[in-house]
Amino acid sequence: MHKKHMGDIDKALQQQIDLNRAKNMLYVQLGQSIEIDPDFLAALEELVANGQKPLPEPVLQNAISFASETLIKRLYSINQFIQITEQKRRSLENIYLHTWQRIVETKHIQAALKDYHYTELASWSASLYPKSFVKYLRDLPTTGHIICEEYSPQLQIDLLRLDIPTLRQPVLDVGCGSTAGLTRHLRALGIEAYGIDRQIEKREAYLQQTGWMDYEFEWDIWGTIISNMAFTNHLHYINFHDPAQLEPYLQKFKEMIEALTIGGSFYYAPSVPFIENRLGTNRYRVERFEVVGKIHMTRITKIAK
Repeated sequence: MHKKHMGDIDKALQQQIDLNRAKNMLYVQLGQSIEIDPDFLAALEELVANGQKPLPEPVLQNAISFASETLIKRLYSINQFIQITEQKRRSLENIYLHTWQRIVETKHIQAALKDYHYTELASWSASLYPKSFVKYLRDLPTTGHIICEEYSPQLQIDLLRLDIPTLRQPVLDVGCGSTAGLTRHLRALGIEAYGIDRQIEKREAYLQQTGWMDYEFEWDIWGTIISNMAFTNHLHYINFHDPAQLEPYLQKFKEMIEALTIGGSFYYAPSVPFIENRLGTNRYRVERFEVVGKIHMTRITKIAK
């Protein structure tokens, strides 16, 4: 019974989110632009009509988790630069919970969605962006279909100038992508490789679903750290758009290079000269290579403790 409930609710939620996939969550009139899927509305009406039998707690929690994770995955797919902390995640889940409670209490489904739910979602979404972005995006009803794709393993190897036979182990791919293509490729070559990313499609013992800001980089552990168009991309974004939040990123960068063993290297793109130029040459060797145009990649090698 519970499994049937979960399947029906998840399907209806997925249809509702898919229907509004291109809608801009920061649009000032989001409540008016959002469409309500007929099947989603029918599913809610059926649940409300059976209100004398409360929705089982596991079913409700599963639906809330499913809706939150699906929305977060969508947001990450169109903007890799946002950071959704555990606190933000819980706030999103509370919006879904309170929306359901309001629907049950008032029996006015569409009013609860348009007057409360989407207003709260808009406010929550705005908290993920710098104020300058929010101001610009308030007047755009749609975002379009922007999708962040992963680079192929060979392209990353070529772009970062990875010499596979001499690659120091173990290897950590920071921001390995949901499919962890490079990590899996390296392991297939017999290299002890691991990956971390906030979205992992298929879990493995060598993959950890976590953001790099939450990951603890232990000192003198990694022979190689890789981050292609990931961490330093975010560094540039924060430095340009939200410099007040830069300090935690600088600290995390320091943790990464300290996590290298002597002789170990951190390979990444794009380069971050405003940080690299301040590194002590007695401890680190910095090499920068042009990739294309003004885009460069960097190899930092730890030469002393």
